[in-house]
Order: sequence, then structure tokens, then C-alpha cells
Amino acid sequence: MNPLSLEGIRVVDFSWVMAGPMTTKMLGAMGAEIIKIESSTRPEFSVRDGMFAVINNNKKSCTLNITTPEGQEMIRELVRSSHVVVENFSSRVLAKYGLSYDTLREIRPDIIFVSASGMGRTGPEKDLLAYGSLLQGYSGRVGMIGEPNPALEAMGILPAWTDPITALWETTAILAAIRHWRQTGRGAYVDLSMLEATVALLPEALLHAALGRQVPERRSVTEAGAAPSGCFRCAGEDEWLALSVRTPQEWEGLRRVMGEAAPADAGLAGAQPRLAAKEDLNGRLAAWLRTRDAAATEAALHAAGVPASRSRHMAEIVDDPHMRARSMFQQIDGEVQMATLPWLADDRSAAGGAWRGDFAPTPAIGQHNDYVFGELLGLSPERRAELAEAGTIR
Repeated sequence: MNPLSLEGIRVVDFSWVMAGPMTTKMLGAMGAEIIKIESSTRPEFSVRDGMFAVINNNKKSCTLNITTPEGQEMIRELVRSSHVVVENFSSRVLAKYGLSYDTLREIRPDIIFVSASGMGRTGPEKDLLAYGSLLQGYSGRVGMIGEPNPALEAMGILPAWTDPITALWETTAILAAIRHWRQTGRGAYVDLSMLEATVALLPEALLHAALGRQVPERRSVTEAGAAPSGCFRCAGEDEWLALSVRTPQEWEGLRRVMGEAAPADAGLAGAQPRLAAKEDLNGRLAAWLRTRDAAATEAALHAAGVPASRSRHMAEIVDDPHMRARSMFQQIDGEVQMATLPWLADDRSAAGGAWRGDFAPTPAIGQHNDYVFGELLGLSPERRAELAEAGTIR
């Protein structure tokens, strides 16, 4: 992949909260120019630290009141020289201001317009407002958890992984649309549903339901087809180890590490006998691991060919030698560390021959007003001052 594969692509970004901004962050790291439409009067744009800073770097910020006729015309002019529009407003917002896909494609017929919403832009519930936490309940995923687990935050509702998952689907859709545009010159309208983005990750459960079978539950604590398996408490404060045994070789490796604590029944080498005895095996494994050091046990299991992973704390991940060797984290402004793109691309000119994206700091609100309204739209300083005084640029 060319490290700057999206160089020359301009994106008008109306998105806010998490899924849309994560999408445009990734597009910006791949070389696209992201023009983020903001407003100094909206509180969600005023606080720019924490999660906002993490998912809104690599962008240019301009402040514009799209409720005014002048602001709407400025957006239309910006779209003339852009390739992609990304938005996640409720269904009628942009249409109300004359900025819908049907309107904008009259200005630029090959525009790629990506609309991400909770329920999609069609269907009986298209106008419902939704957040990722609510959609995880709607999707059926929470119903697969089974028995209540006091240690599991909000029964699988929080944190809302629907948002980052939607961002990955959205990025993929945009990349496909850009490829199609480069080959054919034709734009696209993408109607992305966060609900469907979540449901699409539950194929096994959906298949069971479609065939009239019982949907497997408690998938947050175990793994289908593996025995023993799960995440078990180890010695020490808040130390855990995840483990999964599927093959006879892995089972024998686990028995060697467990030593005298291992089950002696030779008939458990086969997968079916172990699956039938899974509850008992998990209980034995839990009792053994409760007295074991997590890191030492992980190393011993790896040496024996058993898939296992100690649960790391976030501070460990930031300082992890493997992550550092792969340049997963990058400093911005000399102090803030951010996770980069989750893949490596070959770049012979870069140090180490690896590239993870271009990363610029999160912009101050309205930092690029002069660039967007002056250089891109050609408005004079006097005209920009008039628009600011009138509340269009704000």
C-alpha cells in the first residue's frame, strides 16, 4: 500500500461523538485532507482534551454556522472541490439546510456521501436517536451474555464497542467507494447503520436463531469448541489469565504445565470428552491458577504450545516492547502519545522501513478558518470579517 494512498482526497467532515471522528482520523492518517466543520457555540467542540483529542487529530478545523444561508452556500462551494462528505446527524438535519446528498450531488455529481446513523436512513425506525450503548442492547449481543456477572460492567452495554466497530466498517466503505471512483469516475451514497454494523459481528448466533436452535449464551466468559477455556483469576491483585485449549497437543501441554494438579483421565485427550466435562475442567483450572503468578504461568504455557494471554493493564501496553518495536504509539507535540493505525505499510524511505500513518496534533477550534475560507473558498479578509460579525463564521 502506498503510505499516502489518499493524498489529494479532500473530506468534508460533519461527524461528531466517536464513530465518524474515528473514521476520518484514519482517513487523515492515510493522507486525506480532513476539513472538520465545527461551531464554537456547540459544547461538544469546546472541550478538546481526552477522547476528543485522541480521535480528532489529523484534521483541519473551521467554524461555520450551517443554519444560515451564507453558511450553507459556503458548504456547497467547499463540496465543489471535495471528494467525500461524512456525516452522522439525525436523519433530517442536512436536508433541512439544503445539504443532503441529493442537493450536493447536483453540485458535484461524483461526490461520495457517507451517512452513518444508529438505525440507517430507511426503515420504520430510521428517525430514532441512538447511541452505541443502546444499540448493543438492540442488537441481541447483550442477550448472549447469559447469567448476570457483577464483574462485567453494565452487562455488556458499556463501554460501547459499537462505535469503534462502526468506524472500521465506515472506513472500509469509504476506501471501497474511493477505489470505485478512481476506476469509474462515479460517486456513491453509503447508508451505514450502526445497528447493522453490530449485528454483522454475530454470525454464529444469527445462524443458530435462523435454524431454530438455542442461541449459545455466556459467550463473555467462555469460547465455543474449546475446553477448558476462559479468563481465570491468578494470584496477586487483579491478575488474570485467558486460556483456550482445542487440540490434543494443547491439552497435553496444559497437563505438563499443571503437573500433579492436572486431571489424570486419559480419555480427556479428545475434544468431545473435554467439551462434555468443560465445567469441571474450568473449575479445576480456576483453582490451580488462583495460586499461580500470571506472568510466569503465561510463559510456561507458551513454551508448552498452549494459547494463553495474561490480562495487561493499559500502562503495560503503552510500554510494551512488542508494541514499541512495531511503532504502535507515536508522540505528538513531544508529549502526547497516541495509538497509530493498526497496520504496518512498507515504506522504504521511513526509518525501519515501516509506516503507520501521518499524525498531526488535534487542531484548536477554528484554527484553519483562514485556510478554508480564504485559500479554498477565495473569500477576502474583509468578507470573512463580515461573516464573522454576522455569526456565520463562529
